[in-house]
Amino acid sequence: MAVRGTPAQGLPDNPLGGVLRDLSRRSRSTTKRRGSRPTVVEGPQGKPGPAGERGPAGRDGTVVTAVVVLTDEDGRAVVELPEVEDGRELVLTALATVPEGAGDVLAWAALETVGTELAVLRVWAARPLEGPAAAVPVGAGVAVHVTAVPAGS
Repeated sequence: MAVRGTPAQGLPDNPLGGVLRDLSRRSRSTTKRRGSRPTVVEGPQGKPGPAGERGPAGRDGTVVTAVVVLTDEDGRAVVELPEVEDGRELVLTALATVPEGAGDVLAWAALETVGTELAVLRVWAARPLEGPAAAVPVGAGVAVHVTAVPAGS
């Protein structure tokens, strides 16, 4: 059996019914209030205060080496690594770009060999629709964006 009206009318002796009735009434009313909106008047800018104490000196800046290299016929790119003091290691990132737009080609760079002065990257490409066995090295002229940052920076 259905009860007409709001849930508040179906619960006359329940204190929750009054809450539901009031909530129903408020949801039907408009949010526009009478009267105009108060205007905000900003005064003129004050004089700047005195300068505070100079803070402590920070660490020396980290030098990030960034270079764009091109692949050779085998899809390899050679990167000259910067010198690092204190025998710290380098963190390398490489991003291969697909020539003439991405389309349906997925390209990635893999680190083949790394030394103290050089790193060799190999860039692979695949067409995802052809399956995982379709990965082949890219040809010459593919740009690889490489960054080198000292570890722990």
